[in-house]
Amino acid sequence: MSTNPHHRRNHPEDIESAPRIRAAETLFSRANQFIAAVWNASDVGMCMTPGCSECGALEFRRALATLDGLSPDAPLTTPIALLPEAPGPLAVALATVDFGLLRLTPRWYDALDIALFYVRDHGELRFVLDEWVRRDAVPTRVLDLVLFRHVRYGFPDARLADLWIDVCLDAAASTGDECLVESLILTCPERVGADPRAFRAAMEAANHSACVRAIVGRLGECA
Repeated sequence: MSTNPHHRRNHPEDIESAPRIRAAETLFSRANQFIAAVWNASDVGMCMTPGCSECGALEFRRALATLDGLSPDAPLTTPIALLPEAPGPLAVALATVDFGLLRLTPRWYDALDIALFYVRDHGELRFVLDEWVRRDAVPTRVLDLVLFRHVRYGFPDARLADLWIDVCLDAAASTGDECLVESLILTCPERVGADPRAFRAAMEAANHSACVRAIVGRLGECA
């Protein structure tokens, strides 16, 4: 997860002493409503720290709800009986987001983490991941985020969880990414042990990472 400190609003003197340069809105923000929301949140100094102990990133979450067509004072949780039959604007924006443009936005990882929990609470995570898992390439950090925060707990469903794990196994085998390997061992050690390439990546990661090494030892080297 992000190690960034709580993102506080800038005071006028801070802005004058350290002016910020941002990407042109026409190039990035207008490409996708979610990307636009993240840029705007950064510009006005909204907290985008998942699980923030001070504010819970409430203002940013309300901004996402507004993007989804809800009033600013509407409840952020939706009763199951009122879940939408079709995906809302935020879910559509996430499903179609350009990861290259997204990763140019400030605090993109934290913002995405918050947004994914939002669409999960609204019964729309399945729609988003169904689109992502079909793509030719998903960034490793996104694969790991979804795996560790959602798929390892069975969200959004068994079919998509299995498909997502398959993609993560391939990515771990080809990249050797230690964070992704660690998440895979925690999620499905039997799948890692049964996949020769992923198992080899886990053993190599254990040689360089104490965290992976400790997990491999505790789980019997994925056997």
